[in-house]
Amino acid sequence: MIRATSLSLLLLLSLPMITLAQQSETLFSGDVSHGGFGSPVFGVTSVNGEASYLRGTRGAWMIKFQNGHAINVGGGWYRTESGFGAVDFSINSETPEMKTNYGGFELEYVNRSHKLIHYGAQVMIGGGTAQFRDSDIDLEKQSDQYFAVQPGVNAHMNITNWFRISGGIYYRFADGASLQGTSNSDLSGTSAILGLRFGKF
Repeated sequence: MIRATSLSLLLLLSLPMITLAQQSETLFSGDVSHGGFGSPVFGVTSVNGEASYLRGTRGAWMIKFQNGHAINVGGGWYRTESGFGAVDFSINSETPEMKTNYGGFELEYVNRSHKLIHYGAQVMIGGGTAQFRDSDIDLEKQSDQYFAVQPGVNAHMNITNWFRISGGIYYRFADGASLQGTSNSDLSGTSAILGLRFGKF
């Protein structure tokens, strides 16, 4: 009888330890909320040493922590809206115009996103395409793909619970371009971008 009682007591005492040992490990613990947003973006960039208008879209899943810090995981796609001249290259004494688009995976850290004005930093890793605008150019290679990395910093303003305005300065590093009339350094450049973010924050 005493032995059975002792075994029962030992089993009861060990139950919390068994439950604790079976708890799953997680990447994020504590108070974590989730949201997301979509955003049209507008800006200017430098390509082939010339200024070009830039338009695009962004979207991200937002992981918000109890202290107000947040991580946005998503993607973005950008394209030039105006042509730029090919560098040191002409056809029949005319410089052909080119265009480019690029995009990829984006990761952004946001500092104290609950504040009216707050800041963050992000990086994009992906690729792009440069091509001649004129379809009648008689060349064997009229377009080329390249690898792109674009780090930058952002400032954000909370307008409503579902709308934010963001502005950022970025630098695009291009690699692997071999299209005649452009190069890695020509496709690399600074961008200033304004975004209108709509979603759940």
